[in-house]
Amino acid sequence: MEHRRRFSAFVASGRDPRPTIVEALEFVREVLSTTTCSEHTRSKVAIVVEELISNTLRHGGENRDISLALTLEDKGSVVELEVEDDAPPFDPSRATDFSGPDPRTGGGIGLAIIRAWGEDINYNRRENRNVLRLTLR
Repeated sequence: MEHRRRFSAFVASGRDPRPTIVEALEFVREVLSTTTCSEHTRSKVAIVVEELISNTLRHGGENRDISLALTLEDKGSVVELEVEDDAPPFDPSRATDFSGPDPRTGGGIGLAIIRAWGEDINYNRRENRNVLRLTLR
């Protein structure tokens, strides 16, 4: 079994991001189906990946192409996750505090979920790319 797998995507400006989000989730489910981590951890990883990819594609800059890569590494009872993208700089670990979901859309809870479930969250900017690493158990 491979312990580390990578998914890459490119979304052109103005395109619907939903197919890429679905494709990323299919990748996550496929990779996690071969791990020894718990079903609870698998569910958390899928939710966090959906939030990170969705936020990158929806808020990563209007009218610009975005490329991203997602890497999952199986470490037994934990999964290490890395998301890399070429969107404008954004550190989710330092974003403004959560003040509750948007009453109209229910949105706005993604960063709170990522911070609550992610361990060892590490963000840096490398060669004009955002790189976010975190561990989920």
